[in-house]
Parts: sequence; C-alpha cells; structure tokens
Amino acid sequence: MKFSAFRLDLRAVCFAIPLAVILSFQSSYAAPGRFGAPDSAIVDEIDRTNLLRIVGKLSGADTIRIDGDTVQIMTRYALGPQIASARSYLLREIRAMGYEPAVQSFILAVATPDLTGTAFSAVDQRFWTADAEGQVYRASASEAWPQFEKCGNVGAFVYDLECDTQGRLWAACRLPGSASGGLFLSTNGGETWSLSASSSFTYALGAITFEDAVFGMAAGSNGSVMRTGDGGETWWPIDPQILGYETLMGSATNGAMHFWFVTDSGALYETLDLGGTWSRRSLLNGRLAGIDFHGESTGVIVGSQRAFYTKDAGTNWTAISVPAEFTAVRMIDSLRVLASGTGGDIWCSEDGGAGWARFGTECSAAADVWSIAAEGNGRFWLAGRDLVRRLTWDAAIKQCEAHQFADTIWGRNISFRHEGARETDERVFLTAHYDSYSGQSPYECAPGADDNATGVAALMECARILRAKRTERSVEFVLFDGEELGLKGSRHYTRLLDTGVVYQGALNLDMLGYDPNEVMTAVISGRAGKAGDSTIAALMASAIDSFGLPLVTSYLQGNLTSDQVAFWEVGIPAVLLIEGTRLELTPRYHSCYDVLGELTPDFFETCAKAAIGTMALLAGVLPPEAAPPRLALHQNYPNPFNAGTVVSYELPVPATVEIALYDVSGRRVASIARGRKEPGRHEERWDGIGDSGRRVPSGVYFVHLRSEIGEAARKIIIIR
Repeated sequence: MKFSAFRLDLRAVCFAIPLAVILSFQSSYAAPGRFGAPDSAIVDEIDRTNLLRIVGKLSGADTIRIDGDTVQIMTRYALGPQIASARSYLLREIRAMGYEPAVQSFILAVATPDLTGTAFSAVDQRFWTADAEGQVYRASASEAWPQFEKCGNVGAFVYDLECDTQGRLWAACRLPGSASGGLFLSTNGGETWSLSASSSFTYALGAITFEDAVFGMAAGSNGSVMRTGDGGETWWPIDPQILGYETLMGSATNGAMHFWFVTDSGALYETLDLGGTWSRRSLLNGRLAGIDFHGESTGVIVGSQRAFYTKDAGTNWTAISVPAEFTAVRMIDSLRVLASGTGGDIWCSEDGGAGWARFGTECSAAADVWSIAAEGNGRFWLAGRDLVRRLTWDAAIKQCEAHQFADTIWGRNISFRHEGARETDERVFLTAHYDSYSGQSPYECAPGADDNATGVAALMECARILRAKRTERSVEFVLFDGEELGLKGSRHYTRLLDTGVVYQGALNLDMLGYDPNEVMTAVISGRAGKAGDSTIAALMASAIDSFGLPLVTSYLQGNLTSDQVAFWEVGIPAVLLIEGTRLELTPRYHSCYDVLGELTPDFFETCAKAAIGTMALLAGVLPPEAAPPRLALHQNYPNPFNAGTVVSYELPVPATVEIALYDVSGRRVASIARGRKEPGRHEERWDGIGDSGRRVPSGVYFVHLRSEIGEAARKIIIIR
C-alpha cells in the first residue's frame, strides 16, 4: 500500500457534515439515500471465535479439507497455486451461510517467462526448464512434441538447473529479497524444493555441475563457489577472495575433482582438486559465458564474438572469431557442438569447435537463449525468454520444433448478495481482498493473517449476521483477487458494474488485526473534498459512538491504496477501514511471519463490530417483519347446545367467506353463512336446522370456515 495523506480528527469531520447530509447524500453516481438506526445489539452478534477460525484456515494455522485432501494454506499469492484452495474454502463457507456466490474471472497476468535453466534426465527421458521467478516446467522427451506442465516452484530466482546422476534436480539461485545465493534440491521431479546450501560467503549462484555421484561444484557472482564431495549431502563455500570476486558465468568438468569456470571478464579458472588450488588464465578482453567438455580431452568455450576449443584436455585453447554473443554451449560428442545466445541465432560446429556455421532456418527466432541441455543422441533443448526449442541433428537431417510459453493466469473475484426488502435497486458494498503477498517467497510463504485474512473474516461475519436481517437496500459482498498485484480484481469488477443500479457507497476492509496501543486506534481513509466519502466515514464514527465501541478513529484524507480506490475511479463513494498508516501497520506486514499468533484479538473483534455497525446503517436494517394477519374462527357459544348457537370469527382483510357444518364422516350437513365480509369481527347465528330442513340430530360435528385468505375449523356438540 502507498500512503500520501493528511489525517483529521474524525469528530471534526462529523461536526462539519450536517445531519441532513448524513441521512441523505447524493454524488455523481449515487442517488439520495436514507440510512437507518438499527438495534444496538447487532454488534454483539459478532463471534470472535468465528473470526479467528476463518483467519486460521486462510493463513495456514489450521488445515482444511478440499476434495478429500487435507490442505494447509501457507500462501494466497495470486500467481501461485494455493490461492485456488483458499477460493474453494471461501465458496464452501459462503454457501454454508445460505448465499449463492458468483465467481467472476479476469486475466490476472499473461506470463511470458524468462526461461533461464534447463536439465535433462536420460534415465526417465524427462526435460525441465525453469524461469527467473522460480517456476519449473516439465515435459516428457518421448512425446512427438512434449506438452509442458507446471510441476513446482523453487521459491527463488533460478539461473541454472542440473540433473545429477541420481536423478535429483538442483537449482542454482539467488535468494528472494537479498543478494545471497543458494542451492535448492528436488527429489521428486521438480514438484517440491528445499534449500540445500547457502552461506554468508555466497552470492547469487548461476552455474552448477556434477562430475559424478560424488563430486560437484556451483559458482556465481562475486567469486562465489560452493563444492561437495559427498553427492550434495553437504556443501562448503570457498572464500570469494581466492577467485578475485569475479563473476563466474559457466562451469564444466572433465575428470574427478577437475572443474572449469569462465568469467564475465574473460578469465578461465581451473581446479584439479575440487577447489583446493586454482589456476587462472585470461583468454579474452571481454565476456566468457559458457564452457563444456566431452570426455577428458575435447572442450569448447564461448563468449562475446569468440569461441575457444581444446583437444588436449585444456592445456591449450585455440581462439575462433564468431559473429555472435554466445551465452550457452553444449557438446554431443567430440565433434558436434551447439551454441547460442542473445538474438536467438543458433550456431553449430562439426569439428569440435574449430569451425562454426549457422544451424539453419529451422529454429530461427529472435528469442535469446540462456541455457542448452543435450540428450546425448543428437538432440538438444534450448531455452530462453518464452521459448523452448528442441533440435534434432544427425547425419541425415537437421530439424527443430518450438514451444512458446504464453501462460494466462486467471484471477477470480467472489461476490454474493443480500437482497434489500424495499429499495431493491439500491446497493451498498462491503469488500475485502483475499490474496496475499510476502517479500521473501510469495509462492511458498505468504500466510497473510492480518493482510488480509482479517478483512475477509470480518466481511464473512457481517454477511452471516445480515443474512438473518431485513435491510432497506441490498448489500453486495465482494472478495477481490489480485489486490497485491495492483488492485486488478477490484478494477475489473468496478468497470463492469450495472449502470442501471444505484450504488450508494462502499466500505473496504483491509488489515484489521494488529494494534499494540493501550487505546485501540484505527484509520478511515477517504478522499479530501468528497462528500460521499466523508458521509460514510461519519456514519462509521456514528456507529462506533452509538454502539459504545472502544475504538478511536481518524479520517485520513489521501491515497491509502487498497480496493476502495477502484470505486473512486468510477465515481462511487468509498472508504477504507484499516489498522493504521504505513508506519502503524503490523511489523509482520508482507512477510512470512504475518500469522494468526501475531494478531490482537480484542482489536480485531472491535474492528469487525465497527464494520457491522456501519453496514447496518448503510444498508438500513429494518425491524423484523411482523407475521401476516390471519383469520380467526372462535369457539361457538354455547357449546354443547340444543336449540341454537353463535359462530364468531375475525377477518384481517376483506374476504368472501363460506361457513358450513360437517359430520365426522366429512359429509356436509348444513350451510351457516356465505358472502363478502369486511375486516373485523363477525357473528353468525345458527338455529340447528340442516340443509334437509330438519333439525340436525345429536352428535359431534365440525364448523368449517373457508375463504381466499385461509381456512379454519372448530368442533361443536349438539345435544337433543
């Protein structure tokens, strides 16, 4: 959220607005409206246990059941997969309250990933690529043209992937929110990842190579190098001063503990003892980006406008000019070499790097290539920007297939409505956003208990309470997606509002759960000089005061960015209720530690009460509807009787009545009265003579009253 605001005492705002304005206001979008004064007991219907239950489910403190699986929601990041579980949970809760929710889909993002790493497993014929944001994609190489699937997210910025001899995947990364680097490991084909190694000496890692099942090395910026001698169980950093704090771009191996690294300053580093000792050669006054070996003897290096090759295990390197800015190289065998880089041109060598030519037009594309993987059977995989290319190269044919990634990510708003009893074309909004974010690892860790599971829980509680109330106007409850990505859900929603409906105003709830102060304080944010916003704020102040809530509020004039802004943009009055200004928010804001245990329950409950009190005024809560008037048939008098009796009844409205006598078998015996009657009490005298013209004999009978507004019956007894 961004803050640029001027704070006022809300009492001054209320004093400055005439009572007539508070009770009826008109803006460019809203027609005049009247706001009621509900029973003060409505705020006492807020259930703190239910508030905390919902927050606990949404923020991972408690598990939920989704489609038979037990799920723990640790993040509701709009671009991550777990937000779907949160959405399913909310829809289930809404339906349980008796509402029927609507889901509105919109394009949240069209992701064109910058693919930075590739890996291939010859064991199970699978290929992986990862983008800079940590998303990993997987495909089966055995398919005619693979269908890629998202299989996991590393949770860090990925620069290189490597599949070791045990089939495990490694990712060389920069940790989110810092310049530090780390190695992440997946043992299940890229589906889940864990941080395996990092250190205070290690900056972003950009290359990783395993020589066999035991020895491996990784390297990156500022001379960062890590090594393992036990198959990756443990990693040891090397002092970056040893490598002159140079940025290491590519790595390769051609023997046990024999590793090579090239740098962006044109240097080549070699170690024969897993980084115990080093030798350095300067090959180029420019950038070197990639290196690869086939066997011990033949190797190739590529960089800026240059390629180098060796036939003697790296003792000597021969330079070749190539008009390309290479970023990656891979050898199939001792002769066939493929290299590419910025601009997307692909170059090949059929003599171990001594001569180079363009591969051909089969895969021409102006998409940079950052990484190349080789299957070892004449097939290469190239990845960069939003394109994966698979090349087949043998003696008879050169061919290429390409897959472009255009990953449309859909956001989904959830809305449901409480229909008004009188002004059905007038609506007020109660809104909150249900997505979350953290600056550390939003795909893995953004519980968002305060921001904004508290707003969601308060909205749900208000909806539960209003479900049983009669209101003058309708209430539209909306849970927005994509707030943390730029109010995308609310802006999409407000742009599509029905222009035939009168929208009186909106109350947006965001971060209601944290207040360390002895006196509870909160902020109501609206625009300066906008009477509609000021009126809603004044109604909230009135609710807080009349309901006796221990909450001190101030009116913040300015742009405190949350979903109320989307309503402002289409001319609808709106305010935000929030725990404070930027410096007053929870210290766990946008972090992995915004969890249930950090909330202040008393404050949270009080803010929810302020919300329901305000909505009661905005929606105009009406007294319970009286039961509709009914007709009444009284007991005849006298009863039992001999010569005659009086049948009395009451009508609430004008009605046509028919009164008749039936015996116990249901046979009609006598007609007592028929005709149109006015409202009120009526009496009909019956002399005991039946439809046959004779006295009705002794026995038990039933007097039946029938009309268009209802029916009634009484038992009578005749004694002769």
